[in-house]
Amino acid sequence: MEVFENAALESAALENLDQMDEVNQDSVLPEFMRMDETKEFAPSMEIQAVEIRDVFLDVPELQYDQWIELGMEERIGTLNDFETRIAEIEHRTPMEVRHEEMRDTLMGYYDGESLVLSEKFLMDNSYDSYKETLNTLFHEGRHAYQDYNLNVERVEQSAEMVQAWDVNNNILGYKEPESIIPELGYLEYYSQPVEVDARVFAEKVINALNI
Repeated sequence: MEVFENAALESAALENLDQMDEVNQDSVLPEFMRMDETKEFAPSMEIQAVEIRDVFLDVPELQYDQWIELGMEERIGTLNDFETRIAEIEHRTPMEVRHEEMRDTLMGYYDGESLVLSEKFLMDNSYDSYKETLNTLFHEGRHAYQDYNLNVERVEQSAEMVQAWDVNNNILGYKEPESIIPELGYLEYYSQPVEVDARVFAEKVINALNI
């Protein structure tokens, strides 16, 4: 469950995926409201995005002008604190946020125990890298949310969505980028329900942050 640099994925197949994302937002990803009375489930995707925004705005170190003044360990510490609060919103176990050197086109991945970010993007002070680092955190955190629902406890309100993740991961099998049929490009990997869901979620949070 990896995130790749957008520039490396510009192809006719990915143009089709943009349309696919729009369809998924309307059909595969239905709208649900928070169940405040019981709090049995996590908030809807939309409410999660708003609550994550509120946390983001409450942390000065996450703002770009202060972010670029931080060293690597300070950035990782800030993101670990942020991830802990995101996990609370999502009703799941927080993951360790760590970094490692990766190939240029890879931005991060979820390994079942941690959210791993590319050192290159983490330490680049450009606004684009700052935004992509946060996008990767949200994307991989969503995979942690999916994993929690499948293997620990269902906290997602949509049973249909959880079932789609289960079919993707445990019945059909998750398609790693390396296993993709060359003729299909990235379509087979990027059209998986768990990847569509993670992209849509990260986009909603980034839009809520207005960065």
